[in-house]
Amino acid sequence: MTSRPINLVWLRNDLRLHDHPIFQYLVAQGECPGMAVVFILPQHWQQPTTEYPGLTRLGLAKARFLRACLIDVQRSLYQQNIRLSLLGGDPVSLLRDWYAQQPFHLHTSAAQAPEEEHWLNAIADFAPVSTYDTQTLFSPQQLAELLSTENWPDSYSAFGRWLDKHGLPVAAPLPPTILSADPLEAPLKAAVQWPDHQLHQVPFWAGRVPATTFHGGEDAGLRHLAAYLGRENAIRHYRDTRNQLCTAPLSQADNPYAGSRFASQLSPWLAWGALSVRKVWADIVHWESLHGASEHSSWLKKELLWREYFHWTLRLKGSALFRNPAPQPFADTRWQAWCEARTGYPVIDAGLRELIHTGFSSNRMRQWLASFFIHELKLDWRLGARFFEQHLIDADVASNWGNWAYIAGCGQDPRGGRCFNLNKQLERYDPHLTHLQQWLPELGSVTLSQVQQHQSSGPTLPLWPAPLPLPAAT
Repeated sequence: MTSRPINLVWLRNDLRLHDHPIFQYLVAQGECPGMAVVFILPQHWQQPTTEYPGLTRLGLAKARFLRACLIDVQRSLYQQNIRLSLLGGDPVSLLRDWYAQQPFHLHTSAAQAPEEEHWLNAIADFAPVSTYDTQTLFSPQQLAELLSTENWPDSYSAFGRWLDKHGLPVAAPLPPTILSADPLEAPLKAAVQWPDHQLHQVPFWAGRVPATTFHGGEDAGLRHLAAYLGRENAIRHYRDTRNQLCTAPLSQADNPYAGSRFASQLSPWLAWGALSVRKVWADIVHWESLHGASEHSSWLKKELLWREYFHWTLRLKGSALFRNPAPQPFADTRWQAWCEARTGYPVIDAGLRELIHTGFSSNRMRQWLASFFIHELKLDWRLGARFFEQHLIDADVASNWGNWAYIAGCGQDPRGGRCFNLNKQLERYDPHLTHLQQWLPELGSVTLSQVQQHQSSGPTLPLWPAPLPLPAAT
């Protein structure tokens, strides 16, 4: 056992070296010698619970993206003679065992969700812990006036007005840190177990749908951001195209932005901290200095502020966000049809295929799926949020659960929820059925009218199941 505690950096959702306040602090203190870095994959993330039947926290697409993020940060640290220890199991138990063999001062991100807060409180019982804000634009000090249950805005609009009134500056991102430390490793072994394709039911349609285009890691995230704002210059049409459904460029004769990204698609790297949100904000501001601020750049910054609002709401409200004043009874038939992407509603089934296969879907599609799950299938919104959490490669706890609560009318929404008409939405956002036929090639050549009739008790499509009977409205 060493006589002097080491500095242990526990990476969680901050898998990067740029704009990393933990590494910056340790370097400034001259305390890099004797530093170890660890990532712990919680074992229970892969264990279904009775509360959420059949669901885990780590679907295959999500696991692939996370592994790529870890490989990238492991490589970056290794180039600076730092070893990243990868452990699997219960974080509190593993760190307690580590501390017993090698005392440490733990440095890690501030808790975002109740689960993380529980971990940090338990660890603080046996080791010193310092936390840092690595996921937000603003600091707790900047929002001190709001951070109480009495003052916290009950809607994003009120939050936005407060920000406009006070003009809070977003701090400049920190540059990548040059590290130099003895390559310390974990004094214990706990191999990470990743999801196995053989242990998961592979959908029968998996071989007929497009492949994912997302690659995890800080390097990929920085290149994506640079291309989006630079070579592609796709932010120039962000507000006009952000609601389109296709998450990959498609050639389309009547699409003025063919070959461009419809949305920023930055969320996977932001969720795992492979991209710093302050870095994204700073690069947008730089783009505005070159091209002039526009409604498109302003709208993308607004989306980052929505994310900020959800993050601080979760920190403040904690487990209260996950409560449902009127939980719905579990309905096995409807739930099974949802999980198999066989609801009989082509719009929904296409969106579910895309989500399960790639771990991603457009913001507009996510709203349709959540609305259908809650208001048409009459299933508990928390079950839907956990389904998303399993599959989404950008499964940010605050944004995911906050948006589901918003659609359900249980969250920060003064209007009491959102319900979408699928046929009207399809006509507006996918009139040529580009997305639908991309993910449901079995449909063959069908018209918008035929799909709409199929989804509204009219003549059904010959190559797709009839719509699932829906519960009566209450």
